[in-house]
Amino acid sequence: MLRKVFAPLFVLVSTLTLLYLAIPRHSVLACLPCQCPTNTSVNCYGDYALYTKVDKNDQCTIEVLGIDPKTGKPRPALLVKPRDLAKIPDQPEKNTLIKTYYEFSLYKLTTGEYQLNVGPDFESKVHVIIWTGCPAQNPYESSYISEDK
Repeated sequence: MLRKVFAPLFVLVSTLTLLYLAIPRHSVLACLPCQCPTNTSVNCYGDYALYTKVDKNDQCTIEVLGIDPKTGKPRPALLVKPRDLAKIPDQPEKNTLIKTYYEFSLYKLTTGEYQLNVGPDFESKVHVIIWTGCPAQNPYESSYISEDK
């Protein structure tokens, strides 16, 4: 008799326990960085975050943070202030390096666009993003495998 009561009770308790463990306790937001409502980075891919911030005086700053792929923690990489951007012609005669820091290189192209190269990373991949203006518009991202090591 005890066995007849115990078996269904065991099944019921086990089922309830499994159902309880299967219910999510936290909401998870999975999205590309450029499409996350809590992130305003221009780029979608790579271990970096590109921001083009406009202040209250309508002045634009370009900021790049490197993101540690193991910890996800950001570190400052490039900061280009409005006064530095103002020194560069709208369409320079040649592609112009604005600033570089380790694997980060920011250029102003002859087309008037900006280009940021990041890498090579641990996979020898270089991430490239090209955009128009500040604040950034029409970003285009690509990557390639670098032959240099």
